[in-house]
Amino acid sequence: MTFEFHGEYLVSNDQIGRLSKGGIVSRLQREEGLGIRDLSNKERALHFNGFVVTDEQNNVIFEDRKRYAPHFFPLSVLDYAKALYQFERSGQQIPILSIDSHDVLKCDFKCQDCLSSHGTSFPFKTFPPDNFKMDLETYKAILQSVADYSRKRGFVGVRFEQSGEGNPDYYKHRKQLLGHAKELGMRSVYVSTGSKIDDSLMRALVENSSFIRISFPGIGESYQRYSRQDSFTYDHAINLLKKMVREREKLGRSRDLMIGARVALREDHGDSYSSFGSILKGLGLDVMQVVKILVPEGRKRSEFPLSRKDKTDLEKTTELENGEFNVTIPHKLDYMVYSREIEDRSEFPSQCFSALFQPVLTGRSLFVCTISNVMYDHNLRLGTFEKGEGELEKFLTPTNVRQVMKGIPARCNCCSNIYDNMLLFSLQKLFRKNRGKLKFYEIIK
Repeated sequence: MTFEFHGEYLVSNDQIGRLSKGGIVSRLQREEGLGIRDLSNKERALHFNGFVVTDEQNNVIFEDRKRYAPHFFPLSVLDYAKALYQFERSGQQIPILSIDSHDVLKCDFKCQDCLSSHGTSFPFKTFPPDNFKMDLETYKAILQSVADYSRKRGFVGVRFEQSGEGNPDYYKHRKQLLGHAKELGMRSVYVSTGSKIDDSLMRALVENSSFIRISFPGIGESYQRYSRQDSFTYDHAINLLKKMVREREKLGRSRDLMIGARVALREDHGDSYSSFGSILKGLGLDVMQVVKILVPEGRKRSEFPLSRKDKTDLEKTTELENGEFNVTIPHKLDYMVYSREIEDRSEFPSQCFSALFQPVLTGRSLFVCTISNVMYDHNLRLGTFEKGEGELEKFLTPTNVRQVMKGIPARCNCCSNIYDNMLLFSLQKLFRKNRGKLKFYEIIK
């Protein structure tokens, strides 16, 4: 079903308003807001066009249009903003909103520019014995601990991203784990090439996940060039997505389960993005993400300019977007790669918010992020789970939290969550400057 909206609307949990040219929030008549109020979380995400914060007089005092809904889904950027707001206003402890689990090191793809390449060659001696031997009961206990920690702090529905430091399809207890996470109220996000997803795992994913994203190392003929393996091809990946969409329809989950695909900017893709997007849209997918990869080690961004042909085709790809299909492309169409380096430290946060909002679980060890020099510093590791029960409280003591949040930015040359951290830093300054009651709205277009 397609929803036709005219103009932009502001949506919160209890109110719908209109974003006028003057930036003033006005209430809607009940009938006018019915179509928007009935949207599912996924449908709202597909209509998402940013967010605003208003003061007690309903004046817009903060507006951000640079966030992509799929980056946070099935949560919203407002979940992060509100958690920080409650912390600043009342001292209410920040719950873990999202946990990124890297539970597999093995991968059948050999992409030279893999974003996880640092993880597949861990110096194992820096970790506790058997850190990566995650039996099902240990894993369940860890998830229980995370869910309990956040529930005690007023949040249910932790985003549980399973992406591996390799191919998460290889984890043999994945089906049971997905079901357990759902029982705990967690919302699974699964990121994979899909090369080892059989029919049984596919059904478990469609039944229990909130977001499934299949990564394409290349488009069409270039797929094998980057994956460097023959047993799972571009056509296999497309057929897998077809099966997932059919299974989603069969299970009646079309309104809440998001299925998408991600592809990297490549020199040899040129005018392929729009045709690839048309294929995905025709399959019934919800999201297409075109992303930059990291600057190859020892190289500079300036060596990878984005051609006019690429820019034109990327802009053409965005024309595929409507209320049922979301297209995200890089904000800056300057280079084919991006850097996580902190270029202007005066503008960078003096504390790490990601450490609290979205830690990384690598095996049984809980980390702040995936930047190597931080991960391997034992003084900045949050902790390693042994039995799970009550251990997060031991990791996240006020002393340890202060040490991590203040200690990391000063040591970081780059940041894996640089844009999230800078956004939360801006919001923190806003909350401290404006002491009145503030309201938060998603912009729905």
